[in-house]
Amino acid sequence: MDEKKCCTVVNHYYGCCGGCRNVGPETENVYSTEEFVCGKWIDGKPIYRKVITGSLANESGNSLVFADVSGLNIDRLVDLYGSATNKAETGQIVLQTSYNRADALPVAVNMVYDAGAGELQYYFVNVGGFYSGASAYVVIEYTKK
Repeated sequence: MDEKKCCTVVNHYYGCCGGCRNVGPETENVYSTEEFVCGKWIDGKPIYRKVITGSLANESGNSLVFADVSGLNIDRLVDLYGSATNKAETGQIVLQTSYNRADALPVAVNMVYDAGAGELQYYFVNVGGFYSGASAYVVIEYTKK
């Protein structure tokens, strides 16, 4: 199991990411809109995880702001990923990757963390408008300054 994504809760206690190998049946992966410690980075700093919800834009664009995260005091971005559901609720995409069908490129969303602006930004290709205003969930894992 991927240790960095292995944040656990055992009997309502947040465990560290390396603890998945020796946990019992009450363990679950935790994703929350509240910030919490989910492990330890290689330099010994705690790794924090937080889910940020929002909507994608209606039109394609570059450097669109998804969320202001300047208050999280990010030192090192460890991971950034998520998903979005199209407006008809008939399809979902994983953010951070481009989706390409054999017949067209209907959608591509690439998330970035702009440390200077303290923002999560994204680049959005939205051919046909299938993901206009789509609900999105972004998971950010990071260490603090």
